[in-house]
Amino acid sequence: MKNIVILLFMFMGFAHDLMADVPEHLQKPEASGEIRVRILDLRNHDGEIMLVLFNGKKGFPGKEQYVFRKASIPAAGNPPTFKFEHIPFGSYALSVRHDENGNGKLDTNFIGMPKEGVGTSNNPRTRFGPPSFDDAKFLLDGDEKELVIHMRYL
Repeated sequence: MKNIVILLFMFMGFAHDLMADVPEHLQKPEASGEIRVRILDLRNHDGEIMLVLFNGKKGFPGKEQYVFRKASIPAAGNPPTFKFEHIPFGSYALSVRHDENGNGKLDTNFIGMPKEGVGTSNNPRTRFGPPSFDDAKFLLDGDEKELVIHMRYL
């Protein structure tokens, strides 16, 4: 019995020494929060709203292969809302589109302008082309961040 107790204490010391070699950021769970999104100024409640969250410039605002998280919600609701949960603290930008006909893509006219509603975090005004990541960027550094997206129909 005495030998078992000695081995147990030795193992506990060994396990502690192993954890000392693990970087601190791997020992603690990552700080995270949630992003609450409210969608305003919809033209109608047809179809779905696609929400695409980016954690970097690459692909923003429309290339979904580079997204950090994405979601789809019905356009119904007054106003439609969504919550991204367990998002690590950091900088993000949100792109939103109103897929009125439910075909899963943003319909455009012959020169490439959206025929359906679009919006981004910070609601930046743009003249030509979509906003940049930097225009739409926001910081999540607490338990909750609320975004209000005003949809635009061109």
